[in-house]
Amino acid sequence: MADARVRIIPRGPLDIAQVATFGDAAETAGRLSKHFGLTITPTPNHAVVAGDLTVLWHGPGQWLVVRAPVTTQLADEFAALLREDAAVVDLDHARTVLRFEGEDGREVLARGTSIDLRRAHFAPGACALTALGKIDALLHAVAPNTIDVYVARSYGPALVEWLEHATNCRVG
Repeated sequence: MADARVRIIPRGPLDIAQVATFGDAAETAGRLSKHFGLTITPTPNHAVVAGDLTVLWHGPGQWLVVRAPVTTQLADEFAALLREDAAVVDLDHARTVLRFEGEDGREVLARGTSIDLRRAHFAPGACALTALGKIDALLHAVAPNTIDVYVARSYGPALVEWLEHATNCRVG
C-alpha cells in the first residue's frame, strides 16, 4: 500500500475533557446541550460537531468533549456547570489525536479493528470505542473520507508503529 491515498495528520493542541454523569444521562446531556447551544444525547456511538466543538459518546452516561483551546478550560467549565452531578477529567495532555484523510483511510484503519468502517455502516457523525491494532481507541467519522482516532498519548508511538507495519509505509 505504498501508494495509499491517505494522509495521517496529528491534531492539536486540543482542549479535551471527559464527563461521566452520576445521575440521569439524559438530564446531563440536556445541561450540556443548553450550555453549548446544541443537541447532545446519550445515544450510543453518536457524535455532535458544531464549529470547533466536538462531543463524542464515550460510554453510557459519558462524553468526550473536544475543542480548540480558549481562555477557560473545558474541565473548569464543566466543574462549575455540573458540580457534584458528574465526574470531570481533563485529558488535554493524555490523548493523541490522529486524523486519517483520504480515500484509503478507512481501509487502513479496518486492518486493525473489528468495526465495519464502510461508509454505509460508519457514516459521518458515528463514533465508537474499539481496539485498533490492540490499542484502545475512539474512532470518529468526521466526514466521508475523514476519521479521527483518539488514543492514550503513551500509546501514540505504538499506534504509529502498527500503522507502518500494517501499511508497509513510513508515517510522518
